[in-house]
Amino acid sequence: MKTRNAIILLIALVLAPVLLLAGLLYASKQRVPPPDTIHFQEGVVYGKGGDQDLKLDLARPKADSAAKRPAIVMIHGGGWTAGDRRDFHGLQFHLAQAGVVCVTVQYRLAPKSKFPAQVEDVKCAVRWLRAHADEYGVDPERIAALGASAGAHLAVMLAVTSDQSQLEGVGGSAGFSSKVVAAVGLAGPYDLTLAYANSPRQRAQEGQAVRGMLEGFLGGTPAQVAEAYHAASPVSYVRKEVAPLFLCHGEQDPLVPVEQADVMVAKLREAGAEVEYVKISDGSHDSFGKDQEQHLLKMVVFLRRNLKM
Repeated sequence: MKTRNAIILLIALVLAPVLLLAGLLYASKQRVPPPDTIHFQEGVVYGKGGDQDLKLDLARPKADSAAKRPAIVMIHGGGWTAGDRRDFHGLQFHLAQAGVVCVTVQYRLAPKSKFPAQVEDVKCAVRWLRAHADEYGVDPERIAALGASAGAHLAVMLAVTSDQSQLEGVGGSAGFSSKVVAAVGLAGPYDLTLAYANSPRQRAQEGQAVRGMLEGFLGGTPAQVAEAYHAASPVSYVRKEVAPLFLCHGEQDPLVPVEQADVMVAKLREAGAEVEYVKISDGSHDSFGKDQEQHLLKMVVFLRRNLKM
């Protein structure tokens, strides 16, 4: 059964549209219907962000199972200013068919809501999932996170800040842990001060976009809000005990340069933390390159190992 699930999961990931590895601004709003083999609940309120209802979409297998299932919290990109939880539906449905309970989460967006609102929201989603583990057949000890671009930043923040109570927020499901056992980051930014400092070296359009998104997310430039840039950067929380990470980044990424992953991986390895790094020579911000099957297989193996599938 484990072999069969691995094959299903691999095929699902390989066939998933490029949209699933989306960048900061999604180019398509194409939607896919849920298959008949899963239970799908849309627009479930998982907490409050200020006066705003926070919602998620939940997919789980229809097949009965006496054993609790692993779960993945999926976090969309969009530069913290855009994006939609439905952008991950295709991958979510495939993973649910492979036996994983998957939630795609909406979080408050900048510039209306600034850091740490987005981190608080995704932490609330993990707490909610753990609080409702019995209802949805989830093993509370096997919850991981996966995100793309800004969603990768938030997924990795979940992995490295489990001991940072100041980032928990008051959105709901108090008393439950927001800890994840592993996280996958696809083309994410991890040192936001460095991202801002090096943005003038990018092409004008990308550099301007990076600066605008960071200022909207954090409330100003590094000179104006230095502590926010530090507090919002996953590199600031690196230590040996952080959850295992799988980072994937294209060397041709024009929006989030590969140095972001390089710096994060170097910090993790220096600390003795567990990290797997896939650096793709022909990969861009929204593509795994020509050898995508090999790279996706590594991600599948990482998830299966850490979710004990």
